[in-house]
Amino acid sequence: MTYLSIICALFSGVSSVVFALNQDEARVSVAWSTKTPYQGSNPIVTVFFINDSPETLTIDYFGLNFDWMGSNSFVGLVLSDDPVFIPAYGNQYFPPVTVQIPEDASLGPHSYFVGIDGVQNESTDFSWSSPIITLVVESSGQDVYNGLVNQVAIDIAEAVEAEYQSSDAQLFLEQAENSYSQALSYSNQENWDNAISALQTASNYLEQADTEEQNYVDLKSEEDSLIIIVGVAIIIVVAVLIVIWVMNKRKQPPSINQPT
Repeated sequence: MTYLSIICALFSGVSSVVFALNQDEARVSVAWSTKTPYQGSNPIVTVFFINDSPETLTIDYFGLNFDWMGSNSFVGLVLSDDPVFIPAYGNQYFPPVTVQIPEDASLGPHSYFVGIDGVQNESTDFSWSSPIITLVVESSGQDVYNGLVNQVAIDIAEAVEAEYQSSDAQLFLEQAENSYSQALSYSNQENWDNAISALQTASNYLEQADTEEQNYVDLKSEEDSLIIIVGVAIIIVVAVLIVIWVMNKRKQPPSINQPT
């Protein structure tokens, strides 16, 4: 990524530059890798350029200027070593660039525009800038919250579906659901710190619920195994006693009836 301080002169009204490309002879569409950029994030931006002029354009530089930057500072790419050629009424995607959203960028809307430098019809230098575009920057806390809330919701759904047998596990699951509800309430207030804390608490409760259920299942399995062993032992003992009784019965001499 190249920060286009080099092109600042092209936008500062230097006499050698001819502004040949009219504002309505080109358009841009900007695609962001994330729906909502956050403070301190580094989203990737792709610029789609449309040439509405009847002339071929050779693009040497393109960049984006945001309101948190100086008026002559750009973030973009130098293409002069491998310029992009756009035919009359044609279009072209420029290589993607990474934009760093400052940690201290104010929350809310920010303005920016796309600047293009190049040559029109192989003879006339031009500099062109897009109309102002609006970008909404949100709290970095919301980014963390969004990463947690869906996962916690999935974990809760899986825990409910598991139908815990342990009463302790059921209690921890109930506490996790309560913490999750608190997180949603905090998010509605845009209180991201408390929302994140509530989600982390919910996640901890879910881990404890899973541990309690596993311990309960293991203990119940051991008890069931012990019952089976004891039952088998009792059956064996009874069987042995029956065999002994039968054998003793057979050894007894038959009773003789005395004459009266």
